[in-house]
Amino acid sequence: MPSLKFVNADETVEFDGCVELIEMDDIITFGCRSGRCGICAVRIVSGGENLSPRTEREERLFGLLGEKSPAMRLACQSRAYGDAVLDEIN
Repeated sequence: MPSLKFVNADETVEFDGCVELIEMDDIITFGCRSGRCGICAVRIVSGGENLSPRTEREERLFGLLGEKSPAMRLACQSRAYGDAVLDEIN
């Protein structure tokens, strides 16, 4: 069974198939939930290939913030399909 490990929270969540990271609101802090505020930013430590591609909203927001690392993601815009390790930024 695939799992998401959250480094800062020291928690691991197992899931079947696919999970939207926005469902992890007991672990990740969310603000607008629409890709506009950046409060739910996470850094992919490993398993980035098991996450959905970055959305246009993520590209726009990270561009405005000057963040160029492809390891940065907005949890509200991301889905996991397999194992990944994430580090919450805020």
